[in-house]
Amino acid sequence: MAVSSYLSEAAGGMVVGAAFADDETASRAIDLLRASDVRWQDISVLARDAARADTLARDRAWTPSRDRGGLPLLRLVRRGGATPAVKQRYAVDLRGGRVVVLVAADGQPADTLAALFAQAGGERIEQWWQTPASLFAPPELGGPF
Repeated sequence: MAVSSYLSEAAGGMVVGAAFADDETASRAIDLLRASDVRWQDISVLARDAARADTLARDRAWTPSRDRGGLPLLRLVRRGGATPAVKQRYAVDLRGGRVVVLVAADGQPADTLAALFAQAGGERIEQWWQTPASLFAPPELGGPF
């Protein structure tokens, strides 16, 4: 059975997130993460509007709505697409129209990812241990590593 996350199936892993006031700043953060060798499968973009998240992510990141046929964020939250940890940290930001970018700290230390978010202009930068969740691309999209 495939897990919908690059977080370890049994234990989970470290996640770093940040909120961004506008699309340009969020896009700059995604570019900076990718330039720092963070895989697109380890980056997830959340926005109140799934189309906005998809536009920002393009081929550089994942959006949980891709796994659920483009469901708006509110329905994703109700169906478990956003974990309690994400809701607790970023629900107000998402309702307020901000963009949230999450990164699974798979190949880089969480502190390094947090520093990249700060460099890109992210706000409310948080690090936490996330249990397995449908926040990132399914492993079968990642190919061999």
